[in-house]
Amino acid sequence: MHWIRGEALGRGGFAFVSKGIITSQQDGIPHIVAVKSSKSSESDTLVKEKKLLDRFNNCPFIIRCFGDDTTEEDGQMLYNIFLEYASGGCLADIIKSSDGRGLPEPAVKNHTRSILMALSHMHALGYVHCDIKPHNILIVEQGDERKNVKNSVKHTAKLADLGSAINMRGGEDNEDDGGFRGTVLYAAPESIINQTYVPQSDVWSLGCTVLSMLTGKSPWKFESPTTATDVMMTIGCSDQIPNIPSTKKISKDAVDFLKKCFVKDPRSRCSADMLLDHPFVRTRDAPLTGKCSSHSHHHHHHHLKSRLSHGISSLVHSCFHVHDLAAVSPV
Repeated sequence: MHWIRGEALGRGGFAFVSKGIITSQQDGIPHIVAVKSSKSSESDTLVKEKKLLDRFNNCPFIIRCFGDDTTEEDGQMLYNIFLEYASGGCLADIIKSSDGRGLPEPAVKNHTRSILMALSHMHALGYVHCDIKPHNILIVEQGDERKNVKNSVKHTAKLADLGSAINMRGGEDNEDDGGFRGTVLYAAPESIINQTYVPQSDVWSLGCTVLSMLTGKSPWKFESPTTATDVMMTIGCSDQIPNIPSTKKISKDAVDFLKKCFVKDPRSRCSADMLLDHPFVRTRDAPLTGKCSSHSHHHHHHHLKSRLSHGISSLVHSCFHVHDLAAVSPV
């Protein structure tokens, strides 16, 4: 594959992303892609992500991968993977541009259903994403090839950044070191308390993401000054859940959907398949996938509180190694 590196699109902890222009057209590969790169000597996470993306390549709600290569640039070797280009940007930027108003509820419904479909696919194959948040959800614009079609551009939310994902069934791609994964303000209580990651952990994080879409703000609000330990204690060990707006601001279905995501005990939390049947996201032509009971399950979570602060202070540094307390402020 022949290509040219274009403008920078973003940078993370271990990789950077650029626009890539494919100069030798190949079947199934678009002219413009996103190139995610890291130093070859530090590419283990990116290699793992490429393998996972290949495994999930038949899901239309997970960013597609078109291949990889190695290049020498400015005297250093780089490992590159070629990804579907999301011209609509990431969900975090779209939320930020709403200036605290949030997104229209119909758009939130569509994005939420897409993310649920991606999670259903991942979970069925035995994987947990471990870092669901607006920054890891990209908006792909897909146009209708027919001319003069109204609203011909379709915006599809797609799950990205699988570098933190774990395989619940073990295997060579499961590099679970027992440490914290994800982003604290979107993490499930069990992930903070004892670094447990189950499919329902992604559901809690999805709830935080949906809440951020609806409100235009961070899912948690803490008064200043607040320490990292205070944040982790509140999310992981207290009875508190993120503040859900009243039905005067969002629909009853949206409120009920969020309540089902914010169940402290993961054993009582709905699965992605169950939530696909929820009125907030369900479409008329969608097949039934499972049932999610109509009442919230809070009666099992009291045991989590009893674990409180034992050892939690030792997690503070690792949990906040990228996202410090500045992230507590509204998105």
